[in-house]
Amino acid sequence: MFGDGSGPERQGNDMNHVKIRTAAAALVVGGALVVAVPGLAGAAPPRGGKACAVAEKRLPVLESRQAKLQAQLTAAEGALTAAQDAGKPAIVNRLEARVKNVQHGLDKVGAALDRIHQTCG
Repeated sequence: MFGDGSGPERQGNDMNHVKIRTAAAALVVGGALVVAVPGLAGAAPPRGGKACAVAEKRLPVLESRQAKLQAQLTAAEGALTAAQDAGKPAIVNRLEARVKNVQHGLDKVGAALDRIHQTCG
């Protein structure tokens, strides 16, 4: 009765073709993005200009923050050594976390300074 291609099996085939076309289009777009995005990410930002002027105004603040974090790191490491020598495990655990957090902040500030120097010269 439905052997003429107008029945439910025909509708199923149309849906399969739509799914295949959609999947193929997604693969093509995905492949294009894989090729294009690294090229865009590697593009050097423009040097100078308004952005660099704003970034260079931040340099003294970032440098003072870096010095403050370095002092905090030195103090926390000294206290950690003293707590380890005194055999106080609870304080050692807290100070290890503090050293880790201060080091993370110091890394972030250092990375920001490096980006500014690299981008703006």
